[in-house]
Amino acid sequence: MGQEPNLEPSVADRPRPEPQPDPPRRWRPTRPGVVTSPEEQPDGPLFGHPGPDAGWAYRVIREEGLPEDRPELEEVVAALMIARASHFGRAPTPEDREAALALLGYGSDSPRLVERRRRWLEEAAHEKPPGATVLAEVDPELLVETPERIRYVLERQ
Repeated sequence: MGQEPNLEPSVADRPRPEPQPDPPRRWRPTRPGVVTSPEEQPDGPLFGHPGPDAGWAYRVIREEGLPEDRPELEEVVAALMIARASHFGRAPTPEDREAALALLGYGSDSPRLVERRRRWLEEAAHEKPPGATVLAEVDPELLVETPERIRYVLERQ
């Protein structure tokens, strides 16, 4: 639309430049302990062993199946799988699932293992995160053994 010859536009009616944001500043960690590169990752016995893609454990569980259809069993098996896989620095595998089931006493008729599994599953239903009691009570040296060796050791205890 054309400009009226007898009206002078006010300052508010004139075009103004749009303000532009400043370019982003380079990010620097502001908190101590923020890991920004693999070289800064702490190591040692108190830091554990971080493992990749813990969600893969649930996929392995769902593909392979479980002896019982209980949500707390899935959580406990996943926690054991993740702990075992992180010790080796890899993603969870079907062997980790078998080792977790062996630690829970599946494949054994021992009343002691059945009672321990029942207690662990009952506690897991009320824990945050589920499986914390299991991970606290399982021997870390036994956790990294093969499923056959785990069954052998548990039957002899």
